[in-house]
Amino acid sequence: MKFFIIEGLIKNPTLINENILNEHIAYSKKEFESGRILVTGLKNDESGGIFLMKAESMEQVEKYLSAEPLKTNDIQDYRVIEFTPHNFQLIANEWFEKQ
Repeated sequence: MKFFIIEGLIKNPTLINENILNEHIAYSKKEFESGRILVTGLKNDESGGIFLMKAESMEQVEKYLSAEPLKTNDIQDYRVIEFTPHNFQLIANEWFEKQ
């Protein structure tokens, strides 16, 4: 399993509407409930979001992001950083467990 920090970068905020936002929430919720996303959050300056995701490959992350409603509606781009965890709180032990 590989681990990724994903930063959303809002580029067209005027295109956001309630329908797209609800699609985004529902789409993200599926990955969150599957356990592949550990944490999500909006950046304090509201210029996008941040989340931690695990996946088999960068290609799997890119596939997920390519269908994300904020991406498909040209509202947000993403910066993906793969990382290898070496220290974390014990409460996160299960999520970072090697599979």
